[in-house]
Amino acid sequence: MAPKKNIIITGHRGAGGLAPENTLAAIKLALDLGVDRIEIDVQQTSDNVIIVLHDRTLRRTTTGAGFVKNKTYAEILKFSAGYKYNRYYIKEKVPTLDEVLKLIDGRVQLLIETKYSFMYYPNIERHIINVIKNNNAKEWCKVISFNDRALFRIHKLDKEIRTGKLFVGKHANLPLSFDKGVNLKPLSRYGFVDEIIVKHVYATKSIIDRVHGMGKELHVWTVNDPDTIERLIERGVDGIISDYPNLLFKYRK
Repeated sequence: MAPKKNIIITGHRGAGGLAPENTLAAIKLALDLGVDRIEIDVQQTSDNVIIVLHDRTLRRTTTGAGFVKNKTYAEILKFSAGYKYNRYYIKEKVPTLDEVLKLIDGRVQLLIETKYSFMYYPNIERHIINVIKNNNAKEWCKVISFNDRALFRIHKLDKEIRTGKLFVGKHANLPLSFDKGVNLKPLSRYGFVDEIIVKHVYATKSIIDRVHGMGKELHVWTVNDPDTIERLIERGVDGIISDYPNLLFKYRK
């Protein structure tokens, strides 16, 4: 077994492997398990409500269909967000970001991933910031994204909002990253973020050391098997994001 350390445990989409992802049920379960942080995804409805949902369409995780941006929140509430996971969760609805913040209420850190910028959802960055401010949640919320346009917009609008940069992969010493394609982006471009988050298969010792040398944390997504967890802990990552955060506690001091 890997040596125990103070690894930071983040529940992915709540505890998205143990309950329907991005629902209040999954978030409550993650809280009950004792995670350090919870990660969720947000989208925006046609009436500018920030909701917690991974996809830009409703089909995969709810009993509805269609693009979120074309639906009002009242329309989305007609669908179950839990039935496709298990009939037991049929009453689970797609929650709003505001509901999630009120549920967590500072008990753990919350990572809010926005996948799209104002180019797709008008003023989404401003709306996310307003929900955080209205809940006095700046100290325990962090906005993360693969989308540079969204990330830089958040930082421009309010420099007090903490941020994290998501990559699929990042070369340690070259301005080379892998997201949906290959990009030339040096790490120095992200001096304002608190943490770098990479897909676990790209978490090399060199990128971990490079990020630590910048005074930032290196977290990995999304790890669900014990062998990989042990290797990453031995390699020196600061934190692991998992659908099954219950697997991680035995590696903590």
